[in-house]
Amino acid sequence: MKPWKAVLLILFALAVAAVGYGLTLVRRGFSALATPSAIEEFAATTARKMAVPSAYRQLRNPIMPSTENIRAGMAHFADHCATCHSNDGGGDTLFGKGLYPKPPDLRAAGTQNKNDGELYYTIANGVRLSGMPAFSEAHTPEKAWRLVLFIRHLPQITPDELNEMEGLNPKRESDPANW
Repeated sequence: MKPWKAVLLILFALAVAAVGYGLTLVRRGFSALATPSAIEEFAATTARKMAVPSAYRQLRNPIMPSTENIRAGMAHFADHCATCHSNDGGGDTLFGKGLYPKPPDLRAAGTQNKNDGELYYTIANGVRLSGMPAFSEAHTPEKAWRLVLFIRHLPQITPDELNEMEGLNPKRESDPANW
């Protein structure tokens, strides 16, 4: 078989597979409640990695990890981030469950293995086609870097810290817990 015929055959097979996958997606719908398929998860993970400019991958947190800085990050996280990510970073919240893709478990290796600059970039610039908004206009760089410190602390968070965060979470009249 000639090489160009083999290439055409492979391209045809890929096109048929893509159409088949597309039809499957359309049949099951685009509900935010569905679990992403392996293909969707791979595509989203790859796109997220490619979305961070290389200059950010070299950045290190300029804020030193101290009790005071981690606590400041914790307070800010409880007030601004826990609604989707939960106080413990696991994402098991009413809003987190309704997002597609779901918020990542910030305690897990997928987040903890990112460098400081990648985490900072995500906080500041958000992630397109997900529920993660850009916070560069709402957070000062210092607050975002303190959030990075707190995210690094999440795997070791204590029950006392989680209890303290409960008191720092936003309270709204519309929250069922306040009825």
